[in-house]
Amino acid sequence: MNKTTMIDIGIDLGGTKMLVVLTNESGSVIARSKKPTFPEQGVEDTVARLIEMVEGLLDNVFPYREACRIRSIGVAAAGILEPASGTVVLATNLRWRNVPISSMLEERFRAPVRLLNDANAAALGEWRAGAGVGTKDMVFVTVSTGIGGGIVSGSRLILGASDSAAELGHISIDRSGPLCACGNRGCIEMYAAGHSIARIAREGIAGGLANGEAILKEAGGAAEALTAEHVAAAAIKGDKYAGSVIASAGKALGQGIVSIIHLINPKLVVIGGGVARSGRLLLEPMQKAIQEQGIPGLVGQVTVVPAMLGEDAGGVGAAMWRRYEEECLQLR
Repeated sequence: MNKTTMIDIGIDLGGTKMLVVLTNESGSVIARSKKPTFPEQGVEDTVARLIEMVEGLLDNVFPYREACRIRSIGVAAAGILEPASGTVVLATNLRWRNVPISSMLEERFRAPVRLLNDANAAALGEWRAGAGVGTKDMVFVTVSTGIGGGIVSGSRLILGASDSAAELGHISIDRSGPLCACGNRGCIEMYAAGHSIARIAREGIAGGLANGEAILKEAGGAAEALTAEHVAAAAIKGDKYAGSVIASAGKALGQGIVSIIHLINPKLVVIGGGVARSGRLLLEPMQKAIQEQGIPGLVGQVTVVPAMLGEDAGGVGAAMWRRYEEECLQLR
């Protein structure tokens, strides 16, 4: 009799793309698929295409479906979530409100589904299968359109009372700073997130701080189309103004991370997300700020490294969720 393969499925459900990964009994990724989300087409369309993605991967890897059994499905999403009921209460990037995604997938695949915050899922992925393997105390920071993260302390992922811990982007570094959408002032997001980097560069060009020629060239000449990726690309090519914008973002990020280090005392800080692809242009000013502003006995023992899993981190972490929870139960 052929052995049945136990698999876990991880889904990273974003406003731009949907990523699905299949992992085997050892936790290794055996297949992945990525497609655009198209949230404007509505909830039913998005869920139907997501189910098609999962079915397509299963059919490709297991032509005879009885050869595998789905042990669990993890769904990582941003926004206001209700993990206990598996409901996406509000996800503006998806245009979802009160969507019971867990029950919708459970009905189709007859397997338990766990809904979790996308940044916490990515933190779990990097901790168990990426840059954080082997550490017990780690902070994961994702720097992309916004800033999020996850905290591992004593080999436990810190979730908080409603699975909403580690909103790292909303640590304030200036109480008189610009107003953030969260209602706070001077949040790290207002200085180092992708949308803020683009805004700061655009305002600098409009205000005459620089001609912005190199940045605008990356954006196809259109200031309104300018993104953090365009600023980073110009900086990597040597444009001084673009480099200064990225460096300022790195410094702000470092100032916020100092507070996290003082509070959590981690051994490792992992930096992921699209903006982090700026490499040393972002990371070196960030590390300098950490060392200059932190308590030496705490920041001196911290290593800062780039993430390893890239865009797969959220999907991999979501797929690992059931295994992680089972291990936690065994340790009680």
